[in-house]
Amino acid sequence: MEKEERRIEKRLDRKLLVNISKDGLESMGLTSNISKKGMFVATSEVFPINSEVSILLGIADETFSLKGLVMWSQKRSDTPSSDVQVATGIKIIEAPEEYFNFVEKAQSKPN
Repeated sequence: MEKEERRIEKRLDRKLLVNISKDGLESMGLTSNISKKGMFVATSEVFPINSEVSILLGIADETFSLKGLVMWSQKRSDTPSSDVQVATGIKIIEAPEEYFNFVEKAQSKPN
C-alpha cells in the first residue's frame, strides 16, 4: 500500500549547506529538499521535536536566516559518513521574502 502524500507545497530537491542552532547546540547539515513551508535536513545532532531552531541557509552568494520548528527527527543507520546520522524535518515559521522568491523561482523552472 502506498503512503499518502500529505504535503501541500511542492518540494524542491536541493543539496544546500545549513547551520542549525538552538540554545548553544549547533550543527552543520545538508538539505535533501526544501519548500516554502519546510525542509528535510541531514545533520549530526538530534534537535528535540517541537523545538524552535535558528537556521542559516546558504544559497549561491546569499545567506538566509530562518526560524523553524522541528517536526520530526530520526537517527539514520544507512549513511556512510559518521558525521551525518540524523534526518530532521523542519517546518519553516519565519523566513525573509527573498527565500520564498528563491523557492518559487526554482520550482517554476523546468527540470
